[in-house]
Amino acid sequence: MFRFDYLDKSKKDEILPTLFDIFYENMFAIAPSELPLEDEKNEFVCEISRALEKEPRKIILCYCKGELAGFLMYYTNQNLLMIEELQLISKYQKTMLFYRLCKFLIANLPENIEKVESFAHRQNANSLSLQASLGMQLIECESPLFHHLRGDAKAIVKRFERG
Repeated sequence: MFRFDYLDKSKKDEILPTLFDIFYENMFAIAPSELPLEDEKNEFVCEISRALEKEPRKIILCYCKGELAGFLMYYTNQNLLMIEELQLISKYQKTMLFYRLCKFLIANLPENIEKVESFAHRQNANSLSLQASLGMQLIECESPLFHHLRGDAKAIVKRFERG
């Protein structure tokens, strides 16, 4: 039912506009931009395209019955896993997709990962709640828009091992 593939970075220009559409659908009510839609899309595509030029940065594409259902962008640095963006199409939110995506991610991470970090928009209650349920805690952050969270990777992995 669910399938996961790593984005082929040589095809990023084809998929990034679609990833923006998923991002925008989820975030426009939570964190509206003051930019016109096309400018916001261009900015997203340019920023993510530049970010993908760095080797450790990866995007996992999530599919359900052949349909793109979401994506996860992350990188690893030594013993850190940084989750940069996780977006699922609304009809796949609160389904087994998130669980299966995490299992796929865990299976493809280096074994030395000890910490998981992420940023979440302060208005994104669902994201903050989900991360809290995984044991992630707020750490100091000077951003007026985002919370910075950190969790113990081994404890989080154990939660997914239990099913």
